[in-house]
Amino acid sequence: MIVVFAVAALAYGSYRGLRPELFTDQPLLTSTWDDVQRALLHFDFGQACGWPGCPSIRTMWTRGAAADLWLLGGAIVIGVASGVGAGLWCARRPRSRVARFVEGAGMLAVCTPVYLVGLSLILIFNPVFGLIPVQALFDADGNAYAAPWVDPWGWLQTLLVPWLVAAAPIAGYTLRGTMSMLMEELGTDHVRTARAKGLPAATVMRRHAAPMTYPATAGLVWGLAPLIITNLVLVEWVFSVPGFFFNTKRALGKADPPVIDVPMLQAQAIWGAVLIVILGVAADLVVLGLDPRVRSRGF
Repeated sequence: MIVVFAVAALAYGSYRGLRPELFTDQPLLTSTWDDVQRALLHFDFGQACGWPGCPSIRTMWTRGAAADLWLLGGAIVIGVASGVGAGLWCARRPRSRVARFVEGAGMLAVCTPVYLVGLSLILIFNPVFGLIPVQALFDADGNAYAAPWVDPWGWLQTLLVPWLVAAAPIAGYTLRGTMSMLMEELGTDHVRTARAKGLPAATVMRRHAAPMTYPATAGLVWGLAPLIITNLVLVEWVFSVPGFFFNTKRALGKADPPVIDVPMLQAQAIWGAVLIVILGVAADLVVLGLDPRVRSRGF
């Protein structure tokens, strides 16, 4: 909560401090405190006058928050599962050609911007103008979006490719992190003992070496939280996912007329901070559940 409060205070206070001519006769600290209270206690983020009719930002957030959460959760699950799985597979086959290819693909996923990957997929697989049209699981316009319990197929069409694109950097980072930690873990006493007892290599890896890397992987995902949220914004731009972050482009003045919507940007900064805090709490809970050493210390 302290982090969210600090972000809100910075979002509202910095704008008032940088543009004092817009807030004459309004004390900086008092007016900033009023803005923070209005946003965090009453969920009143003002009006989005970059849109026709100046709709309520709170209403726009209510409509788009679910898509943000679905996209974020799916990307993390897919990215972590595929990254850890690929890391375990490569650690069992070090320096093989296939392992090196997988490691290279992971590095490419880390280095390639998600908007470049997304635009390339649209040009190749878009069902209307793509080089290889794919009708079944690709919807670049986001017109099919609906809640999963209302229209599961439309929901999957809208989010499947964005999930994969947003998950790619997460998978690349967790792949590298898992391999690095496993290389150290394979030399520990309990792993050598398991090998000496004649256990199969797959069993040693799955039951003795891999579990020790899971808490560190959860911590790695928490460290990637700002990058994950930034990629979330870019993926929603590219694929027109109707989340709250989809409004960022227009709020930055990329519309006709080009009007920068400061209240919308402030609200999105606060929402991004909330999601980062949620990821941090979730990572702490995962570490607490996976690492008995943390539980024994009473943390």
